[in-house]
Amino acid sequence: MPFNSIPTGLSSSRAEVRCPDCDLVLTESRDRCPRCALPLQGPAAAELWQLDRALAEIREREAGLLARRTELLGILRQERDRPAGISAGARSGTGVGAEFAASGAASGASPGLAASGESRGDISPRAVQNLLLSLGGLLLVVAAVVFTVVSWGSLGIGGRAAVLAGFTAVTLAVPVVLVARGLTATAETVAMLGVALLFLDGYAARRVGLAGFGDVAGDDYAAGLFAVVALAMAGYSRLLPLRLPLPTAIVLAQFPLPLLATDGTVTWFTAALTVTAVADALLLLLLAARNRGAQAPEGAEAPGVSGAERTAGAAPGVQGAAPGARGVTPGARGAAPGVRGVTAVAFGIVWVLGAGCGLLESAVGLLMGFTSDEDWPASLANGALLAVLALTGITVVSRVTAGRLTVLTVASACVLVAGAAAPWLPLVHSAWSMPLYTVAGLAVAAAALYAPGLNGRRMRSAGAVTGGVLAVLTVIPFNDNIIYAYVERFAHLDGIWEGARGYQDEWPVVSVPLLIILALLTAASAAVAVSPAPVRTVEGLRGLRGLLGAAALLSGTLTATLLPAAFTWSHAAELALLLTVAAVLAAGTAAARRPWWVWVLASAAGTVTVLAVVTALAGRTTTHAALVILMLAWGGAASAARIPALRAVAAGTAALLAGGEVLAVGAALGLPPRQAAFGLLAAACLAATAAGLAVRTGLAARTDREMTTGPATADPATTGLWRSRVADAAIGLETAGYVLAAWGLLLATSGAPLIGSGLPSGNPDLPTVSLACAVVGLMLTGTALRPDRRRAAYAGTGFLLLATWARLLASDITVVEAYTVPFSLVLLAFGWWRARAGTTSSWAAYGAALASGLLPSTIAMFSGSGWLRPLLLGTVSLAVLLAGTRLRLQAPAVLGGLTLAAVALHELAPWIARVAVEVPRWVPMALGGLLLVVIGATYEARLREMRRLREAIGRMR
Repeated sequence: MPFNSIPTGLSSSRAEVRCPDCDLVLTESRDRCPRCALPLQGPAAAELWQLDRALAEIREREAGLLARRTELLGILRQERDRPAGISAGARSGTGVGAEFAASGAASGASPGLAASGESRGDISPRAVQNLLLSLGGLLLVVAAVVFTVVSWGSLGIGGRAAVLAGFTAVTLAVPVVLVARGLTATAETVAMLGVALLFLDGYAARRVGLAGFGDVAGDDYAAGLFAVVALAMAGYSRLLPLRLPLPTAIVLAQFPLPLLATDGTVTWFTAALTVTAVADALLLLLLAARNRGAQAPEGAEAPGVSGAERTAGAAPGVQGAAPGARGVTPGARGAAPGVRGVTAVAFGIVWVLGAGCGLLESAVGLLMGFTSDEDWPASLANGALLAVLALTGITVVSRVTAGRLTVLTVASACVLVAGAAAPWLPLVHSAWSMPLYTVAGLAVAAAALYAPGLNGRRMRSAGAVTGGVLAVLTVIPFNDNIIYAYVERFAHLDGIWEGARGYQDEWPVVSVPLLIILALLTAASAAVAVSPAPVRTVEGLRGLRGLLGAAALLSGTLTATLLPAAFTWSHAAELALLLTVAAVLAAGTAAARRPWWVWVLASAAGTVTVLAVVTALAGRTTTHAALVILMLAWGGAASAARIPALRAVAAGTAALLAGGEVLAVGAALGLPPRQAAFGLLAAACLAATAAGLAVRTGLAARTDREMTTGPATADPATTGLWRSRVADAAIGLETAGYVLAAWGLLLATSGAPLIGSGLPSGNPDLPTVSLACAVVGLMLTGTALRPDRRRAAYAGTGFLLLATWARLLASDITVVEAYTVPFSLVLLAFGWWRARAGTTSSWAAYGAALASGLLPSTIAMFSGSGWLRPLLLGTVSLAVLLAGTRLRLQAPAVLGGLTLAAVALHELAPWIARVAVEVPRWVPMALGGLLLVVIGATYEARLREMRRLREAIGRMR
């Protein structure tokens, strides 16, 4: 078929016929090519068409053979690395070795040559060619530079112009001949040499002052030279089907405008970069549109490219084909990938530079402060440029990358926020600059959610999240103010009940812009959380609705609690607001159904409760009112809560608040701190009693239900739920009881006053400590009556013993054994009676009795003098130790051994002190070093002995 015959069915097959010489796409039948005037009709044209088809098929076959050759060569190399021997193919006389031998014998060719005629080596022919061409082009460029710069003075003006112009013209004309002969790679190298010569021509023209170029400023002349060379390369790419001239023109086109703006202000330089980035974006969009329009449907052939041509064009190492027979030529399927890649990289670099300059100018103005309204035009221009850059980036992401989430999306949103806020910065006070950025960030987030024309849910999600995060970050400059406003309240706890004046005068005033920011964040988060419209259009936002709701709740709470400090409210108004917010949050906690919402509300309610209590401590009446109101609020939350864990937290909080009110009543009655502490201990006992009754009620309810419906028909889920609801409140009450007991015991021991500052000096009041320990011991002993709290008996016994010892010390009893030994013997008898079955631990049976008998005597031994008590105590402890080891009882062995060691230490203490004084100082160090050496030498033996001792004690009961 001659070249001027357009095949039928063109619209369906999308086939393209190209000129075999200049590669022009022929859209209709012609006798000659409209570009190069090559005849396209006649026998010669038909034969050329057939030859191109045949060559394409040969290249397709060659590609397959080369791939098979590479595979076989890898197999042979693996055989070479194996141990010496004859492969299967050689033994059988067939396979690769036999074929190599046969082909070598028949043709005389060397076995080292492949079927395609290529010599065996580590580098491909294409790589060798590219290396030679690159080095050759580099040497030519260096030679031209040396000639122009160094040898310039040996020629006159005419000779210089003639040499450079002639050499440049010849260099740019040579690729035409090379392309016609199929030497495309060489033509690319020579064309790039022509680019270098064009720049040298420009340099030479400025040096000689041609056409007045010497009077032009350096930056302006460089910009013009880059523009001229870029246009020359763009036109050159239209004349020859080469790959490098057009990308080179795109790269060179990035420099003219920035070079022209180097002598201007930062705004002018940003404007130059912005215009360049917009031009790159337009070119990128054009190339993307051409590429989409030229793409064939799945399964269809590429326009003008047959199957053989596609394979030939994709085969590695195949080059030098005639233009009309190449595989995929530049422009065959939209824009060449190299052009699109260079354009994308150029756009990215210029865009980042422009955005960086604009952001830097805006940051400098924000930090240094705008001096007057005269700065407004420059700030307005900078904001407009940033907005243009941001919209350009968003357009590129939306149209070129099909809405995929990229770094450019996030960066564009950040730049858009800065651009939207920049024009208004000179018009407001510096304190209001952050609210401007808050509004800008929320506006960008709203635009990402609701604005039409944005492709892809992920792109909308990226823009919305970026704008929201930037809006939240505007709170950071106020962090110190927020923290100080909350923490400073606790610094006034030494002025309890001294009035609200001290608070109001010293507490800092929160700035109004901070409240504006918090209010905007609250409104925006709540609006998005309750609005279903953007949720359907933004990917990932559906799961963020709950998070946005929590953010709205927390920011709203923060706003409400900071209002009094911002507007200097009175103490009563501030406390009323805090109590209202705490009650509302506690009610919301009880009504919430989702666990994460419950804990968000509970955290906010607990924080506001603490703030309200601390604020109320300024006055006596406000303290009582606040504690009662908060106690009722949390008690109601405990009764109405839906989440089991919340019932425990709410009940425990209410019990703690009740204990605080009891303490406040005691202080209001004028009781000393140590006496008022027993109010806390009474509240702790009531909480523990209530916890026990709650558990008993739950068990009774479960038993009644089983008796009514029968064990077989009872619903375990229902009875378990009822028991868990009651037990949850019991856990909270019990924990609060422990906290109140520890608080009361600490207050009774230390005597820290409730009003005023400082701790009391002197020793603690032992009778009061004894009585407090006795109350705590009774509370724990009563708790141990519950089947699930048997272990509380150990702690209860310990506190009762502490109460006894403290009372003995307070009464100046010298012979403590008269009070401890009889009770110890009685306890030993009860322990023996309990341990007859052999299943009770020795600590449960004898631990309390031995501790009550040995420990008071040990304390009295160290605090007193004489030899009788140490002798008797040592004898008794030795007997207890021997009895424990003989009967294999852990408690007597451990307590007896520890008491005997304490007696030995007491007796040796004077001798050790005398030796420490009289012995030279180097002796203890030498003995210590010798001991360490001995221990190190016998380390493993000591470990085995300690392990055996531990196992022996562990086997005791």
